[in-house]
Formats: sequence, structure tokens, C-alpha cells
Amino acid sequence: MHRYRLIDGLRALAALLVLTAHVAFWTGTSNLDVVGAVLARGDAGVAIFFAISAFLLLRPWLRAAATGGPRPEVGVYAVRRVARIAPAYWLAFVGVLLIATIWPATGGIGGAAKVLQNAFLLQAYTGNTYQGFSQTWSLTTEVAFYVLVPWLGGALGRSVRRSKRGAYTWLAAIALAGVAAQGITAAWTAANPTAHAGALGMSVVGHAAWFAAGAAVAVALETGDLARLQAVGIGTWWSAAAVLLLFAATGVAGPWDLRAPSVPQALAKEALYAAIGGLLVLGAARGPSDDRWRAVAASPATRFAGDISYGVFLWHLPVIQLIYVIGDQPIFTGSFAAVVFATLIFSVLIAWASAALVELPILRWAHRSTSRARPDREPARRA
Repeated sequence: MHRYRLIDGLRALAALLVLTAHVAFWTGTSNLDVVGAVLARGDAGVAIFFAISAFLLLRPWLRAAATGGPRPEVGVYAVRRVARIAPAYWLAFVGVLLIATIWPATGGIGGAAKVLQNAFLLQAYTGNTYQGFSQTWSLTTEVAFYVLVPWLGGALGRSVRRSKRGAYTWLAAIALAGVAAQGITAAWTAANPTAHAGALGMSVVGHAAWFAAGAAVAVALETGDLARLQAVGIGTWWSAAAVLLLFAATGVAGPWDLRAPSVPQALAKEALYAAIGGLLVLGAARGPSDDRWRAVAASPATRFAGDISYGVFLWHLPVIQLIYVIGDQPIFTGSFAAVVFATLIFSVLIAWASAALVELPILRWAHRSTSRARPDREPARRA
């Protein structure tokens, strides 16, 4: 059993949090009561995704630079990243375009610029998104991070080689810069609401803290610091993350809808989400702490949930939009329980088909074709 199998479950949790947050928003539940506020904070799932990516992707480059070993091949890395993200994304995007064509009330397809910007994951920079695909801004940020991984991982590894404490200091500075970028975004938006300051807030710079949280866990694992935490069970770290999520559901992290946060609220939300992502990845990275967690890690359901998590992330919002369009239901109305049940069922079914017919076959091909040139030194992980 691979010691990081719990990452699969964590990835599924992140997708579920994002799904419930969007259902809460569409049904208007997020503005109703305390439960709605907690559901709205499911957007912390994006921070979890970013922390997982940083933890998994930086490690090979970090280790090579820290030990002086051979670096991973950039070409192999690039092929596998494209295979991981692009095919399933383009399939879902075609689905979004079909929905926009059949039901123009969703906003329509728009011009060629809008189609191309979304096809090539530029929508976070332009703000030109589709209502049923707006969650994919985060993939724009992920792709920017992917491009930086070889350089960031190497720089982090060299820092570890010189001074382990210096590496953590460097990551703390990056995290602070990311949190500060959110403060700048909030102030900029307040001064000029039409300036699309969100391009900074949604960028890899704006969410540097979330990536830094996962990177810190990677450093802890490679330097042996993580071994010192073996006495602390997974439940402790994950319970701490849950407490922080509940705290974020208060007014400290800003509004529960699309209203812009104040500067202090933006700073608090970014920092809290970074801590949540880091704590969850820390718990999963240390491996199962007892028989109960070993059973969870070994469960086929955990692996299945991880396999379909990307598809659920991609398809849940088009599914929600279809539920509202076909049912002629006004947005900000409807039963949360009914909509979340229908969304989860249809999203899982579509994601299952996407994983079985598109994602996994293409990933296997990508790993086989690149492994012929240079065998993997360790089992490949799906970030």
C-alpha cells in the first residue's frame, strides 16, 4: 500500500467542498444561517488542491537539488502535466459550449476571444468566464504553478542544502507575499471595482501562500522533520483544520457571497485557507497512523474517489447550471438538499466516465511513453 493513498481521499474531499460551496451559492443557502456560512467556506477546497499540487510536484525537484542527484526531465514532466489536466478539461469545456448553444439563456458561447481564452486557460487573467465553468479560474493558476515547478523545486532544494531553517524562512516569505497580494487586491477592488483586480488575486502570486503550505510539508518530509510528528495522529491535524474552517465561516474571512471582502477579511481568509490546506496535507503525508486510517487508505473507495475528483471538480458546475435551466429555476432559490444530491449523483457518474474513458487511459499512455526514455524512480502520483 502506497503511504500517500490518503492524498486520494483528501483530493476527493477538496472536490466535495467546492461542490457544496457552489450549491450553497446557487440555492441562496450560503446567506441564510450559520450552516450556510460553513457551506460557503467550502471554497477552501481550492486551497487544498493547491497545497496537494505543491507537495507532490515539488518533491522530485527539491530532492534532486538537495542531494545533488539527477534532475527530473522537464520534457517528461511537461508531457505528464498536460496529460493530467488538458484532455478532461477540454472534454468538459466542449460540454459547456454545448450547453451554451442549446440553452442561450445560460449566456451563450460568446465571441471567439472568449472561447479561445477559456480553451487555453487564460480566463482568470481576463475575467471572461462562462457561468457554468467559472470554477476553472483555479486551473489557470495551477498551470502557472506547473510552469514554475522545476525552478521553484530546484531553488527550494538548494536552500535546504544550505540551511533547512532558511528554506522554511523562504517559504514563509513567499506565503506572506501571497497574503499581501490579497490585501492589495481587496484595496484595489474597493478603489476601482471595474479594474478586474481579481487577476492578481487569482494568480499564482495571489495564492502563493496556499502553494507554500504544501511546499513546507514537502520540505518537512525530505528533511526528516515530518518523522518527528509521527506521534501526532492524522485526526489531530485534520481536526485542527476543521476548527480553522469553522472560524473562517465567521465574518473574519469576509462575505459568504460574491461581495468583495475588506482588506483585513481578505488577509484573514487567505492565511486561514493556507493553514487549512497545509494541515490537511500534513496529516495525509505522514501516512496512516492506526488501523482505522490504514483501512481508509487501503479502501478501493478511497482510490476511486481520488480518481474521479478532477472530473467532479470540472463537471459539477455545468450540472448545477443544467438543473436550474431545465427546471426553469431562478438562481438563489431551491432546496439545498435536493440540488446537492442531484449534483453529486450526476457529477460522479460523468466523472466516472471521464476517468475511465479519457483521463486514466491517457495518463497511462503518457507514463508509458515517457518511461521508455527514463524509468520512474518512484511510483507516479496523480497531482
